[in-house]
Amino acid sequence: MMFWNLINNIEKQAIEWRHYLHANPELSNNEINTAKYITTLLKSWNIYTKTKVAGNGVVGIIEGKNPNGKILALRADMDALPIEEKTNLEFKSKNTGIMHACGHDAHMANLLATAYILNELRNEWAGKVVLIFEPSEETLPGGAKKIIEEKILENQHVDIIIGMHVSPELPIGTIGYKIGTFMASSDEIYINVKGKSGHAAIVKDFVDPVISSAAIILNLQQIISRCNDPSIPTVLSIGKVIANGRTNVIPSEVHLEGTFRTFDEKWRNEAKILISEIANNTAKAYQTTAEVNIIPGYPTLYNDEKLTKEIIKFINDNLKEIKTESIPIRMTSDDFAYFSQVRPSFYFRLGIAEDTNTANSLHSEIFTFNDNALKYGIYTMSSIAYAYLTNKLNF
Repeated sequence: MMFWNLINNIEKQAIEWRHYLHANPELSNNEINTAKYITTLLKSWNIYTKTKVAGNGVVGIIEGKNPNGKILALRADMDALPIEEKTNLEFKSKNTGIMHACGHDAHMANLLATAYILNELRNEWAGKVVLIFEPSEETLPGGAKKIIEEKILENQHVDIIIGMHVSPELPIGTIGYKIGTFMASSDEIYINVKGKSGHAAIVKDFVDPVISSAAIILNLQQIISRCNDPSIPTVLSIGKVIANGRTNVIPSEVHLEGTFRTFDEKWRNEAKILISEIANNTAKAYQTTAEVNIIPGYPTLYNDEKLTKEIIKFINDNLKEIKTESIPIRMTSDDFAYFSQVRPSFYFRLGIAEDTNTANSLHSEIFTFNDNALKYGIYTMSSIAYAYLTNKLNF
């Protein structure tokens, strides 16, 4: 009841925060006004605030009645996507070509409300809460890696870290979780295939990089079907092909971009070698050349087994308004994975769908959700944090 009273007090404001942040999105590495907005709110509650973390990130620190107790970090990402919003929301994006299409506006509003609640209750728990508003999650190398490199977790002696992401695949009032390995690693693939341009009707005068590129795309799929252990989920997708020829012009170069995702580090490294070998050898077979650049992305996201079991048991035993659902591994990635590599972590999906059959997907130009979902995220995160800091979790 205590939490619901506080949530009812802050819910309207949390919705207003989400609407403001949604209407004023900023891209990765440019979250300047977003950071100012967050900082102003935290300081208004007398929460110690550190700015310019990992670029435009913000860290807030709340101390309990005894700051020498457990130390918990809570994380929300800040950046938006380069998408032109096509919703009819009153609070739709004011910034052309930029949209909070991945729910980061909700993540920030959720963490702000959680911060407010924990700050109100600070005389009831011991330890510290480290609030991490992370910039640049959507763009490599990601804000999480920089935060770790800047020793935020180390200097604050963080014991565990919790994060969440909205999910249109789950109904409002439900949280999804996975014990252990949860989300895939991701690497970016860039291939330039070079030939010789010429008139499309005069075959002897050109070396065709288009045909070569098509063969490379097809041959790369053999990595999945013939080289991979089928027990290891793996995806290799080429999502961008630029040739810039014409109906009667063969270009000199074709540019390919794609992604490789999996759950096994050894296989991940082996596959990168195979991608280069197949691209180069296929190009050679077509008398072209291939320049391959694979940029390492985020690692596999892992939920600590003991911590996750304890949290889910706590939710099932105490938060009757929240339904928990064990969900499958995901081929999508989140740089929260870096945190999960260095601290015991719990990452969950917050249901936001009124109808999971008709909900708009993340990264869609019409993505949105009912504000009613916010309070369940606030309730879940603040309750878990409070339970941990008052020793109600066996961890």
